[in-house]
Amino acid sequence: MLANTLTLDDASGDETSYILISQDATGTRRVHDIDSLAEPGSLVIKHSVSGSGPDAVDRHLVQFTRTLNSSTGKPRAGIVNLTIAVPRDVVVTSQIIFDLVANLVDLVSDGGFSGAGFAGTTTLTSLLRGES
Repeated sequence: MLANTLTLDDASGDETSYILISQDATGTRRVHDIDSLAEPGSLVIKHSVSGSGPDAVDRHLVQFTRTLNSSTGKPRAGIVNLTIAVPRDVVVTSQIIFDLVANLVDLVSDGGFSGAGFAGTTTLTSLLRGES
C-alpha cells in the first residue's frame, strides 16, 4: 500500500503532494493539496483484471488530472494517464515492464528525470503538437 500522502516532483523538480481521500478494493483517489475545490487536481490509481485463467491480464491505471476554469468560468481538465497491462503468463516479466516504463520516462523527459525535474521537454512539446 502506498502512503496516504504522496509527495512527487513536478516537471521543474518542485515537490507537490497528493492526499488520500478515498480507497476501495479497486484503488485510490487523492487530491492535490494546494488546489481549490473550484480548480482541483487529482491522482487516481485503479487496478482491474480482464480475461480469466491463463489469458488473464492485470491492468493498472495511474491518472493525474488538473482542472482549471476557462476565461468564461467553465472547468477544463488536463489529463495524463499511464496504463500498464501485464499478462499473468510469465512470459512478460516485471523487469520487462520496469524497462518499458523507464523508456517512457526517458522519452518524455528528453533523457532523464531527477530531483531537478525534466532534463528537457523537447520530445513532450513535439508530442503535444501532434508529432509522432
